Amino acid sequence: MIESGTKKRTIKKQNHLVFDKYDLYTKAVQSPEGDVEFIRDTYKEIKGRVPKTLREDFCGTFALSSEWVKLHKQNEAYGVDLDPEPMEYGRGRYFKKLSADQQKRLHLVEGDVLKVQLPKVDVTVALNFSYSLFKTRDVLKSYF
Repeated sequence: MIESGTKKRTIKKQNHLVFDKYDLYTKAVQSPEGDVEFIRDTYKEIKGRVPKTLREDFCGTFALSSEWVKLHKQNEAYGVDLDPEPMEYGRGRYFKKLSADQQKRLHLVEGDVLKVQLPKVDVTVALNFSYSLFKTRDVLKSYF
């Protein structure tokens, strides 16, 4: 065991490092709590009203969508991603920590952002340049 303050983490005794790539990514690249406040405040400044619905394309672990439903009791979020692995991680890491009401307002879709049919939302986000996977101008334009 390694003690770090009051937290203890078990490290496997092997010849390679053990790490949680999704946790490290969140810590290095994201700030979900601050991001949802920025999105809300910027939208309100531009549109003159508070947004209630959010669509997170390429959501991965859907940390942002989880924070969105926690931000306000009327907020609703849709998370879309093709890859089941990060979504499963998010279910274990974020979804289970939400209240029953928050879970009802978080809708997860394992699918192609170009093909899913979802209700119109106030805000759609595709963070960290995930849309760069679209290799032709026509596909990128069709996404936007």
